[in-house]
Amino acid sequence: MSRGGGARMPSIGAGSVDIRSILGSVLNAIKTRANQICAATCDGLVLRMHYRWTFCLLLGGFLTVWYSWYHRDVITCVSHFNAETQVRLDYINICLSYPYVEENGSRRYLLFYRWISWSLLVLAGVYYIPRKVSKNFDNARCKKLLEDLAANAHRYDQAERELVERAARYIIFNLKTHNGLYWKYLGVNVLALVVDLFAMQYMDFILQGRFIAYGFMSYPFDRDPQKFTDYMSQTFPPFASCELSVENQLVNKRTEKFGCHLTIMELYEKVFLSLWLWLIVLTFITCCYIIFLLCMWLPCLRVYLLRTAKPVHASENVRKIVHEVAQNCKIGDIYLLYRIKGHLSHARFYELMTRLADPSLFNKQIQQGPPGVLPDGKEKMPPNKQADTLRNRRPNMPQDPPVNPEYLHQLLAGNPEMMGRHPQHPDQRTPLLKKNTSILIE
Repeated sequence: MSRGGGARMPSIGAGSVDIRSILGSVLNAIKTRANQICAATCDGLVLRMHYRWTFCLLLGGFLTVWYSWYHRDVITCVSHFNAETQVRLDYINICLSYPYVEENGSRRYLLFYRWISWSLLVLAGVYYIPRKVSKNFDNARCKKLLEDLAANAHRYDQAERELVERAARYIIFNLKTHNGLYWKYLGVNVLALVVDLFAMQYMDFILQGRFIAYGFMSYPFDRDPQKFTDYMSQTFPPFASCELSVENQLVNKRTEKFGCHLTIMELYEKVFLSLWLWLIVLTFITCCYIIFLLCMWLPCLRVYLLRTAKPVHASENVRKIVHEVAQNCKIGDIYLLYRIKGHLSHARFYELMTRLADPSLFNKQIQQGPPGVLPDGKEKMPPNKQADTLRNRRPNMPQDPPVNPEYLHQLLAGNPEMMGRHPQHPDQRTPLLKKNTSILIE
C-alpha cells in the first residue's frame, strides 16, 4: 500500500518475466496458425473471425487488464474526515468491490470494476465453441480432397490435371449427397451469430446496461475532463465514492466515507470501445454471410458462383456449361464446387465443369463403380497377392521327358547307401520325393 491509500496487487515473479519473449512466442504462434491451410468443409473466413480473431482479441484484452492489475496502483482512496491518514488495506479491499457514484439522487455501484477482466476470459472461451462444433461436423473425405487441392494449388504441372481428375471422380460418384454438408455449415454460422448476440447481451449485463449503446452514445467522443459528464466517463467513472457502515462489520458502529480514484477505468473505456466496434462489425458480417448462404438456393446465384473465365482452348460456351452443371447438382454440390473453385485455376475448373455438364451424368454415376474399382466390375488384386503371383510364376520352359521307373530302380539298386535311405519303390514314394528324384537325375 502506497501513501494516500494506494493499493497495488502483489507482483508475482516481478523482475523474472520477460514480456518481450512472451509476446514474441504469442506472435509466432499466431503467425503459424494464420499460415495454415483452411481445408475443413465446415470452416470459413467468417468462422475464423470468431474462433481465431475474436478469441485472440478477447485474450489480449484479458492479459492487458490482468497485467495492469498486478503491476500498478488499481485504486487510491482517502478518508473524507482526514485525507492525511492512510486508509487501511482491508477498507480498500471493500472499496474495490463496492465503489459507487451518485446519479439523480441514487447510487450506482460499479460492481464490474474488480472482476471484468475475468469476464473477457470467459467470453473468449465462448467464442471458441463454433470451432469445436465445426470440427465435429467435418466430412473426412471432402476435407482430404480440399487439403490435396490446397496443398498443390501453386503447381502448374501434371499434378494439377491429376487433382482435377480426382475431384471429378469423387464428385461424380458422390453427386447429390452433400446437402447435409451445406446445412451443417449454415448451422455453424448461425451458431456464430448466436454467440455474437450473446456476447453483446453479456457485456451489456456486466456493464449495467451501458454496452449496447456505448459507441453510439459516446459519439462524437467529446470528453469532459472537469465534471466528467460525458457518456464514456459516466460508464467508466474514474472517481467514485466508498462507504463503510455497520453492515460491513469493520468499523466500530460508525460510518466511514472515502473518495477513491479508480485508475484502470481509463484503460477500460478504451478496451471496451474497441471491443464494441469489433462486435458490431463482426455481427454485421456474420448476418450478411448467412443471407449469402441462404441465397444460394436462387438459380441465378448458383450460376454466378460457378462462373469462370473461358480458357483459350475452350470450344463450348461457359454459360451453357454452368447452367447444365447447376441443373445436375443440388445445393450441397454447389457449395462444394464453390469451395473447390478457390483452389483451382480457371482452366482446370472449366475442365471440371465440362465433366459435370453431361445431362446423363446421374445415370452414368449409378452404373459406374466407386473410385478404386475396375470398369469391368472386378476388384483390384491386393499388392501382396500380386507379389505372390509374380513370384510363383514360372517361365515357359520345356518340360522334362518322362523317366522309366524300372530304370530308376535299377540305377538306385547299384548304390546300397541310397537304397538304405530310400528302400521303397519309386512308385510308392510321395510326389515330393518324385520331384526331388527328378532333380537328382537332372
